[in-house]
This record gives sequence, C-alpha cells and structure tokens, in this order.
Amino acid sequence: MHELGLIDALLRTVRRVCGEEKLERVDRIVLEVGELSGIEIPYLYDGFNAVAQGTEFEETELAVETVPGILHCNECDIDFPLKDQELICPECFGKNLSIVSGRDMTLKSIEGN
Repeated sequence: MHELGLIDALLRTVRRVCGEEKLERVDRIVLEVGELSGIEIPYLYDGFNAVAQGTEFEETELAVETVPGILHCNECDIDFPLKDQELICPECFGKNLSIVSGRDMTLKSIEGN
C-alpha cells in the first residue's frame, strides 16, 4: 500500500508549510487525486487516519477531489475523457495515447489558523 508513504510525505509537507505560515492548527487538508494516478482513494483515507492518529493532525479532516483522466490520441489528435477504464480512442479506436491530465496527486489547500 504505497498510500501510506504518500500520506507520510504529505504530512511532512503540511508540517513544513504550517511552520512557514505560522499555522497552529490544521482543520482541513484538500487533495486533488487524478483518476490515472493509481492511487486508491479509500486506502488514502485509511492511511491518513492511521498516520495522523496521535499527532497534531488527528482531528484534521482529509478531503479528496478527483481529477478526471484526460487522454490524447496521437493518431487522430483529439483529447477525450477516460471512460470505464478503456484505453482506446473513441474516434479512431487507436491505442497510441498520451495522458493529458489526471495522473497526479496535488496538495490543493491547507485550512487552519
């Protein structure tokens, strides 16, 4: 479960930002997670709860927003949303595709005071 490692790195980043911004408490952390990232969102929540337990983030809410996967067909030059995990162009049925968006996990915001 690589989600535990991601959460550990996330909380280190949040601690650093809190120090820089002089935040004493974090109420909410908002992440953007791409459909094509390979991250299992339920495991992300489970990992957050496990890693945050007993820390200053124990009462912090984790919110995850999903970023749609957008693919580009290199054969007919169109962009299209990923549907039903089918990696095939709906226009020309080509399989020579590139990922346009939806591959990343991004820290969108830290809410607190």
